[in-house]
Amino acid sequence: MVELFVLGCTGIVVFLHGTRFIFHALTQHLAVRSLSFLGFVGW
Repeated sequence: MVELFVLGCTGIVVFLHGTRFIFHALTQHLAVRSLSFLGFVGW
C-alpha cells in the first residue's frame, strides 16, 4: 500500500515537472519567434 502511494506521488511529481518543462520550452520558443517576427517587421 505504501509502495503504491510513493509510486503515485513520484508519478505526479514527474508529471508536473514534465509539463512545467514543456510549458517553459513552448513559451521560450514562442517568445523567440515573436521577437524575431517583431525584429523582421521593424527592420
